[in-house]
Parts: sequence; C-alpha cells; structure tokens
Amino acid sequence: MITINENTQTISATRNEMKSLIEEAVTKRIKSLPDRSALKSIDGATPKDAEREKIRKTFRFFSALAANDYAELRTIQSGYSPEYIKTLAPQIEGTNSAGGYLVPEEFFADVIYQLNEFGFARKFCAGVTMKTNVLNVSTLTGKPSVAWTDENTSIAASKATFGRLTLTAKKLAAIYPISNELLNDANIDIYNTIVRIFTNVFTQEEDTQVFRGTGSPFTGILNTSGVGLTYLGGSSTSHKTKFTDVTFDDLITLVNSLSPAQQRGAALFIEQNTLTDLMRLKDTSSRYLWDLTSAVLPSVANTQGLVGTNNLTFRGFPIVVLPNGILIETYDASAHASTPFALFGNLKNSGCWFGQHGGMDVRISFDATAEGVNAFTNDLQMLRMTERIAFGVGQPSYLGVLSTSAS
Repeated sequence: MITINENTQTISATRNEMKSLIEEAVTKRIKSLPDRSALKSIDGATPKDAEREKIRKTFRFFSALAANDYAELRTIQSGYSPEYIKTLAPQIEGTNSAGGYLVPEEFFADVIYQLNEFGFARKFCAGVTMKTNVLNVSTLTGKPSVAWTDENTSIAASKATFGRLTLTAKKLAAIYPISNELLNDANIDIYNTIVRIFTNVFTQEEDTQVFRGTGSPFTGILNTSGVGLTYLGGSSTSHKTKFTDVTFDDLITLVNSLSPAQQRGAALFIEQNTLTDLMRLKDTSSRYLWDLTSAVLPSVANTQGLVGTNNLTFRGFPIVVLPNGILIETYDASAHASTPFALFGNLKNSGCWFGQHGGMDVRISFDATAEGVNAFTNDLQMLRMTERIAFGVGQPSYLGVLSTSAS
C-alpha cells in the first residue's frame, strides 16, 4: 500500500507500486505535450531515400525503354498516379503507338520545375493547361461605350465585343545522346545532367518562338500584328537602322507608347547585347551615362533612369535581360532595317498565353544520327523527349516593341 509522509516529504511503496506511479506520471506528461507526429524528419533520411528512389525509378524506366522491355515499361507505368496519366497522357495506353512512353512523374516534375524557373516565356506569360490539342481563348476586341444622358432619357445600348484566340499545340522534340555505360550508372549527377540538358534546349527554343517566332510554328510577340511600334530615333526614316543606334531616349519613347493602365506591372525586355550597348553610352565628357544615374550631382542625377546592378530598373520598371539570340537572331553592327529587338509591357495582362498539352514522352534509338553523331557506331543511345506547347497573343495593343528604322 502506498503511504505518504507529509512531514518528511517521502513516499513508501512496493516496487510494483512505484513502477505504476512512474508510468502514470510519464503518460500524463506525454499527453500534455503538443502532437508532433505530422512533422517531417529533420535528419535528412527521408528526403535522401526519396531522392534515391526517384533516380532509381527514372533509370529503370530508361533502361527498360532501351531494352524494348514492354512488360517492364507497363509495370513502371502501372505505378504512375491515375491523375498523372489522366491529365498528361490520355492518348497513351501502355504501348508506344502514340509516339513514346510517358516519363516518370518525378522526372517530369523536375523538368517542368526547371523550365518554369529558367524559361522566360513560361515565367512571364499566362500559363494554361490544355486538355485537348486546341484551346479557344476569348479576347476583348472592343470596350462598351459611355455617354451622358438627361433625366427620363433612354440610354443607348452598348456592350463589349469579343474575339477568339486559338491556341494549337505543336510538338517540340529534343535529342540527347547518352552512352550505355552512363545509362547503367544511375546516380544523382547523371540524373541532374539529363534534366539540365533537356531544360536548356527546351527553354531556348520556347523563348525564341514566344519572343521572335516568325510563324513556324508560332508568331512571336515582336512579330505579332497589332503591337505598338516605336522606331529608333522616333520615326521610320530616322536612319537608325543598326541595333547599336539605341539610346535611352528610345527607351523612354517606348515606355510612354503605352497608357498608364497598360504600364501597370510592365517590364522592359532586352538582350544582353543591347544592355551592353546602353552601358557603353557616354556624355560629351566621356563619362558613362550608366554611372551618372547614381551620381550625387543634381545636374546629372537620374538623368537617364537606369538603376541598380543586379535588379535593374528603367524609370521604375524592371529590366528583364534575356540571353543573346532570343530577341535578335543575328546581332552585329550592320544595318538591319525594320527589325524589332526590344519589348515593353505586361505579358500576362496582354494575354500572352503559353499552353502545355499533356506531359513528356520519350523514345530511344540505337541507330539514329544527331548532329553528325551516329548512335550505333559510337555505342550510344539517343533519348528523344517530346513536349506539346502552344502560344498566342490575345491583346497585342497592350504591348510595345522597339524597332530599327526602315531607312
């Protein structure tokens, strides 16, 4: 029997009784603590296990594809989540008759993440998932009119008018040669290399088509009918036919070619070469105008509007510096009459739609030749990855482009 001596503050109990007391106290203490069972482990074991499983699953998929092991491919795809297959591969039914096999969802997620992270078109355009090969998007072509009226006077009917932008998905394929040895060596470096290679080639072509496509397969923003056009020097006959003729005055004219409403959330898109040309501009005292923007002298402070070194802005608008080759096909000091090469506007608000239809499927060839390299003679396998995307501009008048003059 448990006895308590209040004077000496002691407890007398048998071993079993004391054990029961301790267990009861511990139970009460545990129940008083907050529930942390839902928290993820911080020792890194679970993420590492998941990373290894992702790599193992991806290379198992590639190996089965290389071996034409259709039974193994069906087994792998049977482990895909139903929603992933339903959303991204409704046309694939376990055979390669539709053009290839749907890549594992973890690999697809990594590629898409990298595309969204490093692709300028995907980052700044309005993205939409296409359930079919064609998607119709409504566009505003006319606003309702307003008018002052007297009391007891009928009000004229007015309504907005709408047009239609049709997005049609086109197939974009990339080929990457990989040796049999690397394919059999499933590790994180090789996995990341494959993801990075496909990300680089896809983003470069996506950005090129979205910004300066000429209609095959997409018409890019710079060449879309209806965008506002600003010429170097202020007119089409200014004799400013070279990309190197650009000045800060031209950028000011471009920015103010859009209304204040259209300027909300807008950014200035230029290439690295154009940025270099702007940085080289000097005043009559051979001082770089770029440096003068941060000078303390009132006579020159903020005369041109460029601010910052990493997060550049112009007159308060962000500057998005694109890799060379995206906006300008061939950059040099020669004349390129009537060639647009810079862009200003809010791509999302202007209805620049970037559509993605389905996921990515892969095929492997043992005897194909890519860029002069034959898979068979070099003991390689050619991975061909395919995606289906679409692009179109719904409100081109909300955008402004800067072009060299016609003459």
